[in-house]
Amino acid sequence: MTGVHDHTKRTADVGDRYRLTRISFDVISAFGCLRAQGLPGPVIVGILDEHGYSSSSVHNQLVRMVHRNLLTSEKLGRVSIYRLSERILSGFMDIAGDREAPTYEGSFHSALYSIPETARTLRDRFQYVARMLGYRQLRPGVLLSFADLSHELATQLPAVVEAGWCEFATIRPEDIEAAKRMTSRAFDLEAASGQLPPLEDALAALSLNDTRPGLGQPEMSLVRFFDIYYQVAQAVMTHPILPAELVGPEQPALRFRTLMDRCNLEYYLRFDQQLLERAGSSSTFDLIEWLPSD
Repeated sequence: MTGVHDHTKRTADVGDRYRLTRISFDVISAFGCLRAQGLPGPVIVGILDEHGYSSSSVHNQLVRMVHRNLLTSEKLGRVSIYRLSERILSGFMDIAGDREAPTYEGSFHSALYSIPETARTLRDRFQYVARMLGYRQLRPGVLLSFADLSHELATQLPAVVEAGWCEFATIRPEDIEAAKRMTSRAFDLEAASGQLPPLEDALAALSLNDTRPGLGQPEMSLVRFFDIYYQVAQAVMTHPILPAELVGPEQPALRFRTLMDRCNLEYYLRFDQQLLERAGSSSTFDLIEWLPSD
């Protein structure tokens, strides 16, 4: 075991900075919908008006997201340009289509910690940071990962109270069957499998069982569509791709990413032009910073 950390490296609110609420997800989705890396505030307000949000609620949310380091902002005259933070941008690479699986080399990287019940809020924040980085909980006080994330976690530890501690270690299962059981428990494969049927049914209804994408349920509203999109994106972010030798070739994470691809196609066929036109109606349209085209 190496690296005992008993002292804070950052302020105590680190964990909450990266928790995505529904409105913060919808703000971030505006960047993906327009394929942009920088958006003027009025464009974001216009896009989220299509989602049913008021102008004041969007402005308040943008301020909160900048404060929590989910977004950055820059003033250009009287207009603020918002950009996704590096952490959020990298986190959404998986939604964009990353399919790379980690390797299993006979052991897990782990974080062992103890934070007392009297500091429950701090414990929750610590767990949010670890989860965002890629750790998953095998049991209370034991987090597992397939990569060595000790440095990343150590530099982002929320304040650990005096009686608390965190250590990093390597756990080597007795055999491959034990490794499979530990993976299933830590990464909650049973829950993941249970999430799949309703989401697959919803996408099948939209695409007429994948035969005519965009033509099923033509009355589907943007708001209702993004209810489905949000659930699929959450599943993608919650369930990382795992080594095939531990979970098999048909693991839930890959099926969630297939659903994400189908969501993106349904969005393009149904709502892409609508939101481009809404963005184009803004006087700040020319300030949009587009992502490089492939």
